[in-house]
Amino acid sequence: MNTASIDFRFLVESDGSPLLVFNQRGHILYLNDSAEILLGYADYKELFQIALAHAPKDYGTQTVMMELHYHQLQFYAVTIAYNSEEWIAMRLYYRPRLAEEHKLDSSRLRETDLNLLLDMAIGFYRLEHQGKIRLMSDRDLPTLLTDQNNASRLLRKALESFKESETLDITLRMIPGEYILIDGQRHPVIRLSVRGNLRQRHEDRAMEELAESIGAAPYFQEDELTLDFPFIPA
Repeated sequence: MNTASIDFRFLVESDGSPLLVFNQRGHILYLNDSAEILLGYADYKELFQIALAHAPKDYGTQTVMMELHYHQLQFYAVTIAYNSEEWIAMRLYYRPRLAEEHKLDSSRLRETDLNLLLDMAIGFYRLEHQGKIRLMSDRDLPTLLTDQNNASRLLRKALESFKESETLDITLRMIPGEYILIDGQRHPVIRLSVRGNLRQRHEDRAMEELAESIGAAPYFQEDELTLDFPFIPA
């Protein structure tokens, strides 16, 4: 058997690491399946600028260790490659993440309306801050079981981290196809996203601890905070 019979395109397209190929103007010439998922969260123009900034001086490849975070997608390195002035390729490497399984104290779980908790957190925020809030929430979300006290504290800290922002864009909705593992069972994800023009980070560790206590998963960015809550049916 020789290499001519190997379907390399199939291998590249099914590779778990995102691969993008740009032309000299920053337009995408090719992307594999993983890169399509990435572009649901990242701006391809930003990725092109990263590729240019870290390209090797001469034809060839260069791997750079760097932290990139796009919602729940986290990367620790990129490889930039080119052997023509017509294109430049970029491959991103996922940061390894353990398949976390949460264990919760069932005695602390109470039937909870997450929309109501969010409304209360917004009310407290408005008592002290003047930032304009734009809320898009699925009001038909069913109630779930959670630790109400810690969930409420987490929501309040999440909003408070944007206290210097002029505007807050908040969304709350169910995310099809994603899940959080709780005591060996898969639970769908209800995602809260908060975006503002300025976010303080000194409470990130406290939010991580609160999220862990209720089985939620936090994702932090410079101007956005995402909280994935497990939907445990009431």
